[in-house]
Amino acid sequence: MQKIIWGLCLLACMGCRESTLEWGQNLLAAKNFEKAQEAFTLSIQQDRTHWEAYYGRAQCETELNLGSEALADYEKAYAMHPSAETCAGLGKGYWDEQDIEKAKAYLNRAIGMDPAYADAYMNLGLIYVKEDAFQEALPYLLKAKGLFKQAPDELSMGLMITYFETKDDAACLEIIRSFKSSDTVTSSAFEYHGRLLQRKKQYQQALKEYNAALDIDSTNVYAKVLVADVYAQQENYVAEIKERTRIIRQVEEEKAESSLIGLSYYFRGMAKDNVGDYRGALRDLDYSISLSDGRAWAYFCRTVAKIHLRDFSGALRDYQEAVRLEPDVAFDDYLTEDPSSYARFISYATKRGVRFSPTKFTTI
Repeated sequence: MQKIIWGLCLLACMGCRESTLEWGQNLLAAKNFEKAQEAFTLSIQQDRTHWEAYYGRAQCETELNLGSEALADYEKAYAMHPSAETCAGLGKGYWDEQDIEKAKAYLNRAIGMDPAYADAYMNLGLIYVKEDAFQEALPYLLKAKGLFKQAPDELSMGLMITYFETKDDAACLEIIRSFKSSDTVTSSAFEYHGRLLQRKKQYQQALKEYNAALDIDSTNVYAKVLVADVYAQQENYVAEIKERTRIIRQVEEEKAESSLIGLSYYFRGMAKDNVGDYRGALRDLDYSISLSDGRAWAYFCRTVAKIHLRDFSGALRDYQEAVRLEPDVAFDDYLTEDPSSYARFISYATKRGVRFSPTKFTTI
């Protein structure tokens, strides 16, 4: 019945392009993206000469994770009406489709077309945040902040992350407090407050913030990982294993990328190794390596587990693979600093041509 009513409302707007277009724009402003997309589509069906309808529909498609459709509409809008707004939209479309160089090119072009267009600076800054290029991100984000009358939440979020990563804790905390005191309830603000506290080794307070973040969004896997990290830093490995298990369950249910699942098993394997569950550690590390081969530390942790299980030949193969993958890491330091635990393996490896030194591994 609701779909019928909605269809009749759309039909009632036939012959009134402006009203249909404005309706779509109002729905977009209200963040009713699906209905706004339908309204913009109707507007386009009525009159294909108005770039605003294509641009508005592209914005809806961006929010609905319809990347290729959004890019096509941004391209159409830009071709019809080349401006800083449509050019920046096209940059956003390429960004969502992972064509980062084209995204940067169009966003820079938008700035050239209108040096006061805030969205272009913001999205360039956010691209650099995603690339972990925080020093490059900061000038663009600050420029955008100065141009917006009121900073969008995504800009404030980008600045919060950038300030944290550049260790400007005071500025980061100011944005966190602003989020907490506003109507915008965001799990990330509590998460980053916890990160600040964890960096100061205020672990109990950090756990409170992470738990508050999870109360707001129980799927915030980053907060769960950070909870597990706190337990690891406190050497509470039993609690860490429980948290890592919850993380594994979530990333597997969400069908996350295999590299992320592999990393989750790697960390749980480390925790099991720390409590002396070497066979459990071995199972987790085996699976981690099968999902994301090429992680040197997974091979080294499996080396340690195999040493404790007296599988010296397997340990040696994993040790050599770890060194091959990361030749600049002094893995042997971790073994020689505790000779009582690893003396037999060191002797076994030395007899087979391995030389241990404080700085590097070599084979005779």
